[in-house]
Amino acid sequence: MAVICLLAPLVCISTSTLAQHKTNLEDQAKNLQNNLKNDYFSFGLLLQGKADFQPKRDYGHNGFKASKARFKISGEFDHKFGYKLQATMLKSPSVLDANVYFKPYSNVQLKAGVFKSPFSHEYATGAGSILFASRSTVVNQLGTKRQVGVQLDTYTSKKTFRFTGGIFNGSNFHSNKNSDDKFLYIGRVESYLANDHHNKVKLGTSIAHEAKDVAGHGNLSSDYVGKQTSVTAYTSIKKNKLLLDGEFIQGWRNPVVGPDSNPYGYYVTAGYYVTSSSQLLVRWDAFEGDDLTQDTEQVFVGFNHKPNSFTKLKLTYVLPTDHSIEYSNFFAVLQLEI
Repeated sequence: MAVICLLAPLVCISTSTLAQHKTNLEDQAKNLQNNLKNDYFSFGLLLQGKADFQPKRDYGHNGFKASKARFKISGEFDHKFGYKLQATMLKSPSVLDANVYFKPYSNVQLKAGVFKSPFSHEYATGAGSILFASRSTVVNQLGTKRQVGVQLDTYTSKKTFRFTGGIFNGSNFHSNKNSDDKFLYIGRVESYLANDHHNKVKLGTSIAHEAKDVAGHGNLSSDYVGKQTSVTAYTSIKKNKLLLDGEFIQGWRNPVVGPDSNPYGYYVTAGYYVTSSSQLLVRWDAFEGDDLTQDTEQVFVGFNHKPNSFTKLKLTYVLPTDHSIEYSNFFAVLQLEI
């Protein structure tokens, strides 16, 4: 009893000290963000370190790496003209986004430059906000990724529906030019059935079409010569502590040489907020390459924790259902974002 009496005040003092320390960190982070961000000039930073371990590997190596080191500059003038520049310090060429936009009305935006094309739901999610250590297989394989082009984006008056359309070069954006005089056309429709702090419901569908005379590189969406049409449908639901997220993408490829193919894939994610700062996740991830690449089926299990507003820990375990447990992967990502 005496020991308990002695320890109880220490526990209370320690808890109070930790809470006060966290509050001080949050205050410092808010002060830093206030100094770095305003309407016409904002500076952001994303740093990630990743651990990657697998008992048995067909390629690559176990170990650690700096997976993300990005900075972003953006701003808006007179609520009508804006810009964004994002670059990475780990790759060459380093520019990720470089675009300007004009808003003639509050719900209409015309954008030009390099930016994420309006196709995949998960790819539109920022690298610091995706649920797992990496994006799904189908998005990596069939997503149209970043492109150079122009885009028109508009909302209905109550922001219930959003319509987006764009014309893009279709080439790898690093080339910064159209390599075959053909264009990639993308259209998207989204519906927001609920959008508040506790409940969010988003439904959407996108279609992309392109005829290519010159093959690109990077994924199945770009490394072909011929015609391709891709369609995606997705939903994202958040209700209090529960999360449900899913997307399906299918492509119809008509190459100049070789047979037609129809690769497709999907993912379904369920999540639960254990606390306001901790989240448990599970995902089914499937992709059918239609003889263009390997078919995969995987189970993702994740745990995300935010000790404060500017740091995040992501733990992801990936179990392939068509291989033994020795081929499973464990990822740990430590992230700083301001």
